[in-house]
Amino acid sequence: MKVSTFKYFVKEGFSSIWTNRIMSLASIGIVVACLIIFGMFMLFSTNINFIGGQIKDQWEIKAFIDESIPIEQVDEIGAKIKNIRYVRECVLETKEQALENYKKQLGEDAHVLEGFEKHNPLRHSYIINLSDIQYADQVVQQLGTIPGIVKVKNHRETVEKLLKITEFIRMGSLWVMILLAFIAVFIISNTIKLAVFARRKEINIMKFVGATDWFIRWPFIVEGIVIGLIGALLSLVLVGYGYNYILKLIYQSINIFKLREFSEVFEGLALIFIVIGTSIGAIGSAISIRKYLRV
Repeated sequence: MKVSTFKYFVKEGFSSIWTNRIMSLASIGIVVACLIIFGMFMLFSTNINFIGGQIKDQWEIKAFIDESIPIEQVDEIGAKIKNIRYVRECVLETKEQALENYKKQLGEDAHVLEGFEKHNPLRHSYIINLSDIQYADQVVQQLGTIPGIVKVKNHRETVEKLLKITEFIRMGSLWVMILLAFIAVFIISNTIKLAVFARRKEINIMKFVGATDWFIRWPFIVEGIVIGLIGALLSLVLVGYGYNYILKLIYQSINIFKLREFSEVFEGLALIFIVIGTSIGAIGSAISIRKYLRV
């Protein structure tokens, strides 16, 4: 393709957008609306995966040590725990640290633990993280064979239920996004068809004077790409502002799990928006004009 021809296609594409600005604005609006819904579901799905990973990382086994055992032997027990397969991390929580942690959890009601410093009823314990949660039962069984460990606290069933819920939400979100993508293609394609229909006489005249199908088609494809690109950039800005606002509201009321910052997903989201927006615009234009080229 010659540079002069390319410039002509681009010029005609932009000129067509301006000439049919009402229809172009409608098409951009459709792209923006679909990509906003698509983007929010995508961010929702990304955060569900992120939270699932945090649940796995934060899940832990707690092994309590017999209070009659001297502190020197507690370290030996820790060494034995670290040698168990699938134990990724093993941290000692002394009974003094445990008492301080309980006070922090109780907050304003921490005064109920006053006086426990002299007669601390808690035990030393080891907080254990695994490299793979599915081997929890095996690790718990081995912990029970170590002399000096009197109790093992394991919340595996609760964690597995939470992981199943997050997996269900993640799969549901994926199917909703696929459905939204099909709906977006359908709506945008039909919107562009309306724009092409309004210019059918112009297309017919070009055919009669001998213009090739691709010579007629390219300005419309450029128009579709530009519309899709503008829609993608606008929706990216709106999704960014909306997501940061929602994130702020969530952190003000709930602060259990960390969520993805928009800056962390910006590059990937921008690429997906631009690819989807421009592809839908180009494909929609190419399909829509096909009917009017059969003269």
